[in-house]
Amino acid sequence: MIIGSCGFGGTGSSVITDFIREFDGIQVFDDFEFSFTYRVDGIEDLEYHLMKQYAKDISGDAAIKRFLYAANYIDTPLIHKPCSPKEYHSIVNKFVNSIVQTTFKGMESIDIISGNVLRNIFALGMKKKLLRLFVERWTKRPCYIWPYRDIHVCVEPENFYVAAKQFIRDILTAMGADLNKPIVLDQPFEGNAPENSFKFFDDPIALIVDRDPRDLFLEVKKHGFNEGRFIPIENVRKFVEYFKRIHTQRHTMQTDRILPIQFEDLIYNYEVTTQKVIKFCRLGQHVRKRQIFNPQRSINNTNLIRLYPEEKENVEYIEKELPEYLFHFENYKDVKISGDFVLGSEKHIENSEKMFHLKH
Repeated sequence: MIIGSCGFGGTGSSVITDFIREFDGIQVFDDFEFSFTYRVDGIEDLEYHLMKQYAKDISGDAAIKRFLYAANYIDTPLIHKPCSPKEYHSIVNKFVNSIVQTTFKGMESIDIISGNVLRNIFALGMKKKLLRLFVERWTKRPCYIWPYRDIHVCVEPENFYVAAKQFIRDILTAMGADLNKPIVLDQPFEGNAPENSFKFFDDPIALIVDRDPRDLFLEVKKHGFNEGRFIPIENVRKFVEYFKRIHTQRHTMQTDRILPIQFEDLIYNYEVTTQKVIKFCRLGQHVRKRQIFNPQRSINNTNLIRLYPEEKENVEYIEKELPEYLFHFENYKDVKISGDFVLGSEKHIENSEKMFHLKH
């Protein structure tokens, strides 16, 4: 079983991985986002161009070219990775080689009609003049140096879904995961459309964590602006528009594979909500209750207007424009919050505290 802890960016999905760490027999991998299926030029983009809406072979070849290029992210220093770059490239090449139907040396329209005008000029000049007039004229044979390259023919490969699922298994194995035991991943499915990726995983379920937009706005603006550059916070109207758009297809009802969760419910309605998670994920005995996910600590990250009264006007605008997304803090007047904001998941806080004590 693959358990996906998912959200909409900054909405608190790490609370799920923190909580599940309190159970035995569950493997948790959350040092990086496992977004290989829905990321740009990922598996879902390949599926579209190879299986759903291909244009002759042009779109398939271009999609594979972009997929291979995107895989080079693994060579970036200082980022969290599932495995070594060498092993990851090997997994990617194995997958591509398994679905490509044939390969030949040639050139496609994307090689001379790209966004790089200077490159287009050189490529077109090589094709029309230099190779034909100065190389092939004398050699009397075709020449396949740049801009000619390997063209991948890949139209409706019969084994695409089997190969894509194996691609995900291979990455998990390279990470050190035991495929015979439950695995928890960070963001393996898109928060607004997790079912689009389900076909690429073995026994997938998704927990989709959402959060009060007022607290999301204030947290990013006051504490997480460096890591939250994907969220507009300088203008509250732009934030509201952003929030609305990324929630256009959000799930609000539970299904057999999708469990929507409100971040605040895990804190203010801890017992009821955690029991839903335990039952949905079939987690078994809760052996380390509140030892990693501590609702008394996380509650400090809620109802943040109490800490930033100067943001009253912005908060009121969010309340007016996004009423259906608000958590009703007014129903919990007996709950007292006295602590300051805590940045990061419980795991990272715990590790930071350990490192502090080691150094001192």
